[in-house]
Amino acid sequence: MRKIFKTIIVASLATLAMPLSASTMQTYTASSDSIDTTVEPADTLREKLAQMETRMASMEQEQEMQKTWKRRKYWKIGITSPNLERTDGEEMKWKTNGSFFIQKGRTSYLHSKPIAGMIKFGIDYGFLDFTYSKLELKEVAYSNESGTRASDGFDDIVSGDPDGDIGISELTGIDLGMHKIDYSLHVGPSISVNPWNKLIASAYFHVMPTASCVIQNDNFSYGFGCMMAAGVSVAYKAISLGVEGVWGKVKYTQTDFSGDEDEDNDYDSSDEEDNASYFNTEKFTLKQSGIRAYIAFRL
Repeated sequence: MRKIFKTIIVASLATLAMPLSASTMQTYTASSDSIDTTVEPADTLREKLAQMETRMASMEQEQEMQKTWKRRKYWKIGITSPNLERTDGEEMKWKTNGSFFIQKGRTSYLHSKPIAGMIKFGIDYGFLDFTYSKLELKEVAYSNESGTRASDGFDDIVSGDPDGDIGISELTGIDLGMHKIDYSLHVGPSISVNPWNKLIASAYFHVMPTASCVIQNDNFSYGFGCMMAAGVSVAYKAISLGVEGVWGKVKYTQTDFSGDEDEDNDYDSSDEEDNASYFNTEKFTLKQSGIRAYIAFRL
C-alpha cells in the first residue's frame, strides 16, 4: 500500500515539473533571441559617424546664417549737406551752415534663405526721418541793370532784409537766421550681399514723402513734396556705415506775419483791413539735392 502511495506521489511531481521546465526553456530561448550579438563592420560605423557630423555642421551653418541676417531694424544718425534752389520766380540758391538727420526703419526680406548662400532682396520702410538744416543765402540772380534785386514778396524768407517791414529781428535786434526742418517717411527696395562672415553690403532706393517747413524770424513757410534717396552701406554685426544721395522738390506756402505797415496809421487789432496786411502768403518751389553720410545701429 505504501509503495502504491509513493508511486502516485512521484508520478504527480513528475507531471507538475514537466510544464515548468518547458516554460523555463522557452523563456531562456526568447531571452537569447533578443540579444543581438551581430557586430557591424567598421565601414558602416564610419558612414553613420560622417552623417552625424554632416547634420551637425548643417545645423551650425543654419544657426550662423540666422544670426547674420537677424538684424533687420536700424537707426541712422548722420550729417547732410543739402543744396537748395528756387525753381520759380527769381533764381536763388542757398548753402548749408550745418545739418543733421535721424532715421528709423526696418528691412523685410522677401525670402528666408539667401540666394547662392549670400544674397537677399528686401523692402526697406520707416515712419521716422527727421532732418534739420541751418541755411544761408548763397546766390541771387539780379533782375535789372542797376544790380538791385527786384522784390517779389519773397525777400523776407531768404535774405533777412524785410525792406521796411517791422519784424522780430527789427524789434529785438537779433537775427535768428534761416532754418529748415523736414519730416519724411521712406519705402523702397534693397539688395544685401553677405560675402564673408557677418559682413553685409547693401544698396537701396527709397521714395520719401516729405513735409517741410522754413523758418526765419517772423516768417514761416510750409510745404509738401516727394524726395528720392539712393545709397549704399556696409555693416558688420550691429554697426553700419553708409552714404546716400537725396534729391527732389517741395512746394511751399509762405506765411508772413509782418506785412507792410501804413506809416500814417498805427496798427489797430480791431481793424480787419490792417489785420489782413499783417498776414500775407505766397507760394514757391524749392529744389533740393545733396549727400547724407551716416552711421547706423542695426538691431
